[in-house]
Amino acid sequence: MKLTATWKPLLLAAMIALAGCGKKQQMHQKAYDLSEAGNYSRAIGLYKKMLQDRPDNPLLLNDYGWALFMSDSLQEAKSVLQEAGKALGGKNELLRRNIKKNLHITESFIEAKKALETGEAEKALKIFDGLNRSWKTREMRLKYYALTHEQLGNQEKAREYWQQIIDQYAEASHENPFFKQAETKLSTP
Repeated sequence: MKLTATWKPLLLAAMIALAGCGKKQQMHQKAYDLSEAGNYSRAIGLYKKMLQDRPDNPLLLNDYGWALFMSDSLQEAKSVLQEAGKALGGKNELLRRNIKKNLHITESFIEAKKALETGEAEKALKIFDGLNRSWKTREMRLKYYALTHEQLGNQEKAREYWQQIIDQYAEASHENPFFKQAETKLSTP
């Protein structure tokens, strides 16, 4: 079953309601909203705070792992997502699939990043092309496509990807690491 954009916020709200209530629920929603807005450092700080009280909460661990992924802390994200899967056990099939999907995406990016580090840009490009073009990974895909095309010597294509990041975060009210990196890349000839 494919979830539409209309159902995603409702699903998240239901999952949060099951995970807790009151102030903790509001804090979780705030962290989630910050992450969705691209303010990963603040989201990560809130997740860490919440996990002090509930270190084995699989929903919090999943969302924290995803914020780590989006902040390009790939190895740490992988560890947290693996922990989320263990904490979940056999409960909640929907959350289990989400954790599994997030872990797959994270591991794929780790593999592609290693390929870039060893000068295997074509291999990295195949890995990125093989991933579902989920809205969830937009900034990461743009960043790594730009880096891959830089390594392939296709500077014009790389600049297009950096510009898409600039366009996406031009109106953001916070400092986004993707925007900063794209801005730096585009300011150099």
